[in-house]
Amino acid sequence: MAQFKELPQVGFSEAAQNLFKKMFQFNGRIRRSEYWWGFLTFIILSFVLSIIPFVGPFAFLFMTIGAVSMLFRRLHDTGRSGWWWGAQACIGLVAAALFASAIDFYAYVSAIRANDVSEMMRVLGSAMSGSTGLLALLCYLANMVLGLVIFVFTLFDSQPQDNKYGKSPKYVAN
Repeated sequence: MAQFKELPQVGFSEAAQNLFKKMFQFNGRIRRSEYWWGFLTFIILSFVLSIIPFVGPFAFLFMTIGAVSMLFRRLHDTGRSGWWWGAQACIGLVAAALFASAIDFYAYVSAIRANDVSEMMRVLGSAMSGSTGLLALLCYLANMVLGLVIFVFTLFDSQPQDNKYGKSPKYVAN
C-alpha cells in the first residue's frame, strides 16, 4: 500500500452530521470510522426518540432509512453490493410471514387474555412443530447468519483503489 496515502479518520460530529446530510444517499462509499460513529449516533438518537410518544416511532423509522443507507455505503466501501442487506431483509420478511401463517392467533390471544402461560407456550410450540413453522425457523436462522456475515463485512478495511461504487474515502494515490 506504499502507493496510497491514508486520509484522517472521520470524527463523531462529522459522522453524525453526515448521517442526516446523506440520509437518502445509497450510492458511494464511507469508511469504517464514519460508519461506526454514525451507527453510535443512530443508537443514541433511537433511544432518545423512543421516549417521545407518537412522534418517536415515526422519527425512528426515518432514522432507520439513514442507518440502512450508511450500511449500503459501508458495504460498497468493501467492494460488496448493498443488496446483501436487501437479501437479509427479504429473508426476514419471508420468515415473519411464515411464522404469522403458522400460529393460531385466536388461541394465542385467548391464552394471553386468560394469562395462561402454558397455553401460550403450547400454541407457539404447535405452530413451530409444523412444516411452516420449521421453515420459518430455518429462514430466521438464515437471516441471523446473513446478518453476522454483513456485520463481518462492515469490519473489513476499505478497498484502497477506486471500485465500481466510487473513489476510496480512506486512501488517495501518492
